[in-house]
This record gives sequence, C-alpha cells and structure tokens, in this order.
Amino acid sequence: MTAPIGSLNSISGTASTAVDPLTAGAGGAMGKNQFIKLLIAQMTHQDPLAPQDGAQMASQLAQFSSVEQLQNINSTLSAQANSNASLVNAINNSSTLALIGKNIEVSDPQIDVGGTTPTSAAALNVPNGGGNLTMRITDMNGNTLSSQNMGSVTAGKHSYSLTTLTNGLAPGTYKVAFDFKGGTGAITNPTPLITTRVDGIQFGTNGAVITSGTRTFSAGTVVQVFAN
Repeated sequence: MTAPIGSLNSISGTASTAVDPLTAGAGGAMGKNQFIKLLIAQMTHQDPLAPQDGAQMASQLAQFSSVEQLQNINSTLSAQANSNASLVNAINNSSTLALIGKNIEVSDPQIDVGGTTPTSAAALNVPNGGGNLTMRITDMNGNTLSSQNMGSVTAGKHSYSLTTLTNGLAPGTYKVAFDFKGGTGAITNPTPLITTRVDGIQFGTNGAVITSGTRTFSAGTVVQVFAN
C-alpha cells in the first residue's frame, strides 16, 4: 500500500536516513531539500502496481510551494523591517546633531545650578480651570530649599525663571517642583518642563543621547527646541 508523503515513517530505514538534518527549515520545520528527498524516497518505495495518485501528489506539491513562498515573503518582510529601523535610527541620530548649541525644553524635574550649562527656566501645563501655584527647589532627596508662591494661574502653559529660587545655592544638581491647587482643593504636582542648553550628542546602541553639562536626556524627552 502506498504511503502518503506526510507519513513516511512507515518507509524502510533507507528513506529515513536520507533526511539531512542540516537542511531542516526554521524551527525544525521541513526544508526544501528534505521535502525533495522524502518525495524521491516515496517514489522509490511505492508499489509499482499502485503508484501514488497523481492528483494527490500535485496537491501536495502545490501546498509545499505555497508554504515555501510564504516563508520567503516573511523573510523578505523581516529584512525590510530591520532595514527601515536602521534607516529611521540613522535619520534620528543625524537630526539630533542640529540641537547642539540650542536651548531645548525637556520633561524632567532635575535642574543644574551653576556650571557651564545652568538651567534657566521651568514651565508647566496648568490644567483647565486654573488654580494656585507654588514653585519649589528641592535637593535630590526631596527636601525643600527654597519656594515661591506664584499666586493664581490660568489654564495653559506657563514658564518661570529659576534665577530667584536658585540664588545662593551651591553649584550642583537639584529638582524643581510645582504644587498646584485646583478648584477641587486637591494639590497635584504637574511634571516640570525645564529649559537647558545642548552642548553635545552621544551615540549608542539605544540611539542618540543629548548631553547638557553633566546631564543626559533621551531624544524622546524633548518637548520644544528654541531658536537661539
């Protein structure tokens, strides 16, 4: 009785040893060379008085051809995706070079006092309805060093100079914090947007990193670039 192509385990050991494991497909799936060897093995061991049904063989060949084409398409798409990712990364790295020497606004609470690139201002987006705002400078542990009541503020983006609050502080890294009290009376802490000057760009496996003095920022944290 003729064994179908998909069940050649019943064929003698000669056929099974004809399979070369080096030609296996991805994930252990049947590769092209394996399929051809199995097909030849079946034709060799089939009953000459009851050969393999030609229609069935043609159907199996068509199925294998379809699978092979899908595998090739998948490989091509994967290669294109990797190529596109590399291109996007190269473009992003190139575009960040134009930031050197410019002031940028980033979403980050840390500020630099003194040094070559002191943080000059901080901003926030006030929620709808407005409210009362207090701005504070803290050390890296969250201890308040200076504060200023900014009074009533309206909804929208507001920017504030840090000169008064940082006056007299030793050079170093600190944090700016906003205490916002809205109409409900609840106090929230919107994320500060700080302004700093870019003095260099570093390139690594994760893309471009912006440097400003001793600070580093990922390109994704940049909110705005100012024309100097």
